[in-house]
Amino acid sequence: MMLPIENNDTFLLFFHGLDSSNETSKYTCITREPKLCQTVNYRDDFKKVFEIYEALIQEKMQVYPRVVLAGHSLGGWFANHFAYKYNLRALLIAPCIYPSEVLANRIPEMANMKLSFPTSNTEMTRVMVEVDDECLDVAVAKRTLVNLPESWEVEYFERGHHRIARSSEIWSHLLDLCEDPLVWIDTATFYGED
Repeated sequence: MMLPIENNDTFLLFFHGLDSSNETSKYTCITREPKLCQTVNYRDDFKKVFEIYEALIQEKMQVYPRVVLAGHSLGGWFANHFAYKYNLRALLIAPCIYPSEVLANRIPEMANMKLSFPTSNTEMTRVMVEVDDECLDVAVAKRTLVNLPESWEVEYFERGHHRIARSSEIWSHLLDLCEDPLVWIDTATFYGED
């Protein structure tokens, strides 16, 4: 059995999706520490969310040598936005590519905002997309996620849905992005058996 060793040099900041929280399975499946997912309400004051996330990132960057961002859906857009802005590593799980077009009917404040999806971050970026995602326009993702820097890897999974339930893949990508050391341990030792 492979177990990660706590890596206190890297902080993981996770951004949940629309109408979600820090209870999302995409976050709760992550067993590494230190980590944080701040619950926000994107609908109440969308511009305020930028300020909240900006303050969190700047705070963590002052304390930790490395900050890694991860996010699902609209949170994936935020992870990409701030990873680009601060040149950080990121895991984008079923990211919303153009939220001002896709979500303007649900967040009217977003309609007049130009929310681009930059793809030129030179830091390690991993993207997970389900081919049968009922919310994400996979064709748009395939047109957008091309001609990427070598630091980017995009993985398309057959079938699936927007709630992407691939905890082992999320874990594997984050081990790599966070550079968490691993230790091999046999099952008996893990369970305290002789």
